[in-house]
Amino acid sequence: MIAAPSPRAKGPRLVRLVAKADFDRVFADNQRARTDYLMVMAHPNAVGRPRLGMVVGKRLLPRAVDRNRVKRCVRESFRQVLGELPACDFVVRLIAKPLPGDEARDLPRTLLRAGKRAMAKWPGEAAAQQAPDSSSN
Repeated sequence: MIAAPSPRAKGPRLVRLVAKADFDRVFADNQRARTDYLMVMAHPNAVGRPRLGMVVGKRLLPRAVDRNRVKRCVRESFRQVLGELPACDFVVRLIAKPLPGDEARDLPRTLLRAGKRAMAKWPGEAAAQQAPDSSSN
């Protein structure tokens, strides 16, 4: 008998960018919005739900504990606005060393702004994702 994957293990994986090709597509052609410490890049996807990827480099935050704190704050901000976001791949990149406790300030609003810009720039991709391919028999 095959055991079904646990919902906890399956859920977060669905909203994450994991493939290098997905990151490359967002980096190559995107719409950007930024806060004081983070830049959000967005590009519509064919999956039909928002997904999150992060780039938090050692150059700005050499200690792993600091990088992990920033990632936790970004994931929580993303989770809070997940229902309002369009079907885009979002990559959040750290661009300046944040003050502790100030990592994700204004991030939910910035995610929404980048997503709206991406959907406005590529309306054809958004419409193709909204309308499923129907074939009559």
